[in-house]
Amino acid sequence: MPQHDAVEITVGANPEWTIAALDHRGVPTGIDVRRVVATGLAPAINTGIAHKEPGIGQVGAGIARAPMACFTAALRALAETVA
Repeated sequence: MPQHDAVEITVGANPEWTIAALDHRGVPTGIDVRRVVATGLAPAINTGIAHKEPGIGQVGAGIARAPMACFTAALRALAETVA
Protein backbone atom coordinates (compact mmCIF):
# COMPACT_ATOMS: atom_id res chain seq x y z
CA MET A 1 0.00 0.00 0.00
CA PRO A 2 1.47 3.36 -0.87
CA GLN A 3 2.18 5.51 2.17
CA HIS A 4 -0.53 8.02 1.27
CA ASP A 5 -3.15 5.25 1.15
CA ALA A 6 -2.13 4.08 4.61
CA VAL A 7 -2.39 7.60 6.01
CA GLU A 8 -5.98 7.84 4.76
CA ILE A 9 -7.14 4.70 6.60
CA THR A 10 -5.21 4.89 9.88
CA VAL A 11 -5.78 6.87 13.04
CA GLY A 12 -2.27 8.21 13.47
CA ALA A 13 1.47 7.76 13.11
CA ASN A 14 3.95 5.93 15.31
CA PRO A 15 6.66 8.43 16.29
CA GLU A 16 8.94 5.58 17.43
CA TRP A 17 9.15 4.03 13.95
CA THR A 18 9.92 6.67 11.35
CA ILE A 19 10.68 6.49 7.64
CA ALA A 20 13.63 8.53 6.36
CA ALA A 21 12.29 8.69 2.80
CA LEU A 22 9.17 10.39 4.16
CA ASP A 23 10.96 13.15 6.07
CA HIS A 24 11.10 10.96 9.18
CA ARG A 25 7.35 10.81 9.64
CA GLY A 26 6.06 7.95 11.72
CA VAL A 27 4.56 4.91 10.03
CA PRO A 28 0.77 4.95 9.73
CA THR A 29 -0.67 3.09 12.71
CA GLY A 30 -4.10 1.79 13.74
CA ILE A 31 -6.26 0.78 10.77
CA ASP A 32 -9.71 2.34 11.19
CA VAL A 33 -12.44 0.09 9.75
CA ARG A 34 -14.67 3.12 9.20
CA ARG A 35 -12.05 4.84 7.07
CA VAL A 36 -11.37 1.67 5.08
CA VAL A 37 -15.05 1.32 4.17
CA ALA A 38 -15.50 5.04 3.50
CA THR A 39 -12.49 5.30 1.18
CA GLY A 40 -12.63 1.83 -0.37
CA LEU A 41 -8.90 1.44 0.34
CA ALA A 42 -8.19 -2.01 1.71
CA PRO A 43 -4.90 -2.43 3.61
CA ALA A 44 -2.02 -4.10 1.82
CA ILE A 45 -0.69 -7.35 3.21
CA ASN A 46 3.03 -7.94 2.79
CA THR A 47 3.65 -11.68 2.80
CA GLY A 48 6.76 -13.77 3.22
CA ILE A 49 6.99 -17.54 3.10
CA ALA A 50 9.82 -19.34 4.87
CA HIS A 51 11.06 -22.75 3.78
CA LYS A 52 9.97 -25.64 6.00
CA GLU A 53 13.61 -26.59 6.65
CA PRO A 54 15.52 -24.27 9.01
CA GLY A 55 18.35 -22.29 7.48
CA ILE A 56 17.14 -22.36 3.87
CA GLY A 57 15.43 -18.99 4.12
CA GLN A 58 12.61 -17.34 2.29
CA VAL A 59 11.01 -19.16 -0.64
CA GLY A 60 8.28 -16.71 -1.58
CA ALA A 61 6.93 -13.22 -1.08
CA GLY A 62 4.18 -10.97 -2.32
CA ILE A 63 1.74 -8.19 -1.66
CA ALA A 64 -2.03 -8.64 -1.55
CA ARG A 65 -5.03 -6.55 -0.56
CA ALA A 66 -7.33 -7.63 2.24
CA PRO A 67 -10.85 -8.35 0.97
CA MET A 68 -13.17 -5.37 1.43
CA ALA A 69 -15.93 -7.72 2.63
CA CYS A 70 -13.98 -8.25 5.88
CA PHE A 71 -14.16 -4.56 6.64
CA THR A 72 -17.79 -4.02 5.68
CA ALA A 73 -18.79 -6.99 7.86
CA ALA A 74 -16.67 -5.68 10.74
CA LEU A 75 -18.22 -2.23 10.45
CA ARG A 76 -21.73 -3.70 10.52
CA ALA A 77 -20.87 -5.74 13.61
CA LEU A 78 -19.36 -2.68 15.28
CA ALA A 79 -22.47 -0.63 14.49
CA GLU A 80 -24.67 -3.30 16.10
CA THR A 81 -22.70 -3.13 19.36
CA VAL A 82 -22.85 0.65 19.48
CA ALA A 83 -26.49 1.08 18.46
